[in-house]
Amino acid sequence: MCTMLIHRAVSGLASVAILAALASSGSALAHHTPDYIITAEAQQGQDHSGHDMGAKPAAATADLSPASKAYETAMQKMHQNMMVPYANDVDLDFVRGMIPHHQGAIDQAEVLLKYSKNLRLRRLAGGIIASQKREIRFMQNWLKEHDTGVETGEMPEWMKSAPDTEADANKRGESDK
Repeated sequence: MCTMLIHRAVSGLASVAILAALASSGSALAHHTPDYIITAEAQQGQDHSGHDMGAKPAAATADLSPASKAYETAMQKMHQNMMVPYANDVDLDFVRGMIPHHQGAIDQAEVLLKYSKNLRLRRLAGGIIASQKREIRFMQNWLKEHDTGVETGEMPEWMKSAPDTEADANKRGESDK
């Protein structure tokens, strides 16, 4: 998901640059902006990743199913809660942003469990809830240790076999283990 957002942001910035060049040249193409291009005006009310932080217009959500409305609510809450001021500490910034990100995954999985009858997806959602809660507990405990200046360095059993490099994480993520 994050890769997709980065791709959309980069594509959006490239498109804005192209439109700016077309506009300065007087091209008629500059007057038509596709919906997927993020314009400077549209960036108002967005977070640093381009997510709309404001409420959706009533017309945009009126036709949504109850499940889609619940997803929208969960996404808005997650994005708002992820907008924490940076501390210029990679560990602290990561943990403070990941707790609401994980809670957003829990909230979305709960929507699936409420509305879906698909057993495979229900099992996936249940696993997401369990693992994300476990990881949130770890991060909350880490924050308490960090705040007191005393990190125990203790690692839960489930974490001991987790990859600790990007390459290993990607390799593990591409396997069925």
